[in-house]
Amino acid sequence: MDIVQNLASTIEGKNVNITYYRISPENDYEFPWKQDDFYDAFPESFLQIPCELKPPKADILERKYDLIILGYQVWYLTPSIPINSFLKSDVAKKLLDQTPVVTVIACRNMWLMAQEKMKRLLFACNAKLVGNIALVDRHINHISVITIVHWMLGGKKPNTLAFFQNRGFRRGYKSF
Repeated sequence: MDIVQNLASTIEGKNVNITYYRISPENDYEFPWKQDDFYDAFPESFLQIPCELKPPKADILERKYDLIILGYQVWYLTPSIPINSFLKSDVAKKLLDQTPVVTVIACRNMWLMAQEKMKRLLFACNAKLVGNIALVDRHINHISVITIVHWMLGGKKPNTLAFFQNRGFRRGYKSF
């Protein structure tokens, strides 16, 4: 959510009204991940099996939006279970219907397959995808796998892996 808020802050002004909505599963995914939970999420994530979500506040659905900036995580080359679950919900169908959407991803370099799945999910909600911002780790794939898994299971972005010349998402990404 920090990345979306930072992005939205560039368009804030007295003529711009920004509403934030965090998509939250009923049974949240703890961070940092336990190793068993990390691997156990793979089948549901890759197969796009939805989970139960907490309902949004009523005021979220009371208006029509000019633009929705939809930030999401990529899990196992797929939109994460929470965002996938949201996009398959009646709430998403109402909220996104005929609404311009910009997707935002902060991830390692394996995001394209997830965005293709995202396009299909948005199409099913009758949303109008108008752009995608991908903040992508600049390092080669096998190095980013090691550093991202270390971060996911440890919850910290230490410099102890500096021999990989990678500092995680603090400054190692580029936008497409």
